[in-house]
Amino acid sequence: MSDFWGLVCPVTIIWAPRMIDPGRRAGARSVRSAESTADRDRYLDLLRTVALGRVVLYHVTGWIWLSLLVPAMGLMFGIAGSLMAASLDRHGPSAVVRRLRRLLLPFWAFGAIALVVLSPGWRPLPTGVAGWAELLWWALPLRVPPVGGPAWAWAFHVGLWYVVTYLWLVLLSPILLWAFRRWPWPSVGVATVLPVGMHLAGVRTGYFVAAYLSCWLLGFAHRDGLLRQIPWRWYGCLVAGLTGVGATWVVGAMVTGRAGDLSHIAGGTTVWSMAVVAVLLKLRPRLAGTSPFGRTLRLVNARAVTIYLWHIPASLGMFLLLAPVLAYNSAPSIALRLTGVCLLTGGAVLLLGWIEDIAARRTPALLPGSVHPRRSVGGRHLRVGRRR
Repeated sequence: MSDFWGLVCPVTIIWAPRMIDPGRRAGARSVRSAESTADRDRYLDLLRTVALGRVVLYHVTGWIWLSLLVPAMGLMFGIAGSLMAASLDRHGPSAVVRRLRRLLLPFWAFGAIALVVLSPGWRPLPTGVAGWAELLWWALPLRVPPVGGPAWAWAFHVGLWYVVTYLWLVLLSPILLWAFRRWPWPSVGVATVLPVGMHLAGVRTGYFVAAYLSCWLLGFAHRDGLLRQIPWRWYGCLVAGLTGVGATWVVGAMVTGRAGDLSHIAGGTTVWSMAVVAVLLKLRPRLAGTSPFGRTLRLVNARAVTIYLWHIPASLGMFLLLAPVLAYNSAPSIALRLTGVCLLTGGAVLLLGWIEDIAARRTPALLPGSVHPRRSVGGRHLRVGRRR
């Protein structure tokens, strides 16, 4: 998959201006007032904060039911799809470079530290056909990069499938958005059955991209306002159908022991995630943006990549520290692990989070500032993060 799409992705960037319909783009922007844009952005910030919190809690506790309650990865891909479509509308093909920069700079910092920490345990040769060249995946993660031999090395790469999947979806977004805006619902339908077909055919390459593609396209639909055009009575029927099929599929896989994590239930992952994402992206609540709650949302979202990358090593560290003295599932152990993970991840945010500011071309800061300059949107002023 990497070799093929490595040739295709530059083509998507070159042809993106033709693929993104300028008229549709302008129409999509014109229907959004400054206030509704701000409300929606805060709502997406809230959803991503909840999703990140669920991911951290799951990796600390191991509670499988959290995956079913909040399909966090599908939700994050849905949010990212909406933001990617908005970025393509504003910036055209350069949006791909912008999104990659915001992902790769904090990832490179994580990778540099991981390689130093893991270097004493390297095998004579990394596994993979390219030998030592496999380390190049730490520079451009088109696939999950290798780690060394220590038993604890998994903590530095087990969550990187999300980075790889996000990278591929960003690279493919110009083509995906072009196809979606010409055949919106057929595109979603194809994306829904694609992982099921791959599973039945025994194809594993690109599984996560296929599994979360439909959520990414729902993000496109959210951006273009298509979800709110569907009456709730019909929308509810569609969501109920997805919920019934997805819940039966996921619960059946978990009960029979065929999977212990939502992300590894082929087909069920897609259907259940779509059901939840479709409901949450349909809603349009109004949220206050100047309260401490609003500042917390901005902080978490401005450091989302750092939080995601570092919370798993932090979780492993707390487990190794407490395992000799406390039972894993005891309440004191869970409380102490969760507290420790929050503190350690917070330390990573303080030490490395400013890299996300550079990646987003904001003024670097230990913590994102609460005072923002104004930017004109549709004749109105919005407060936004400072950019250099």
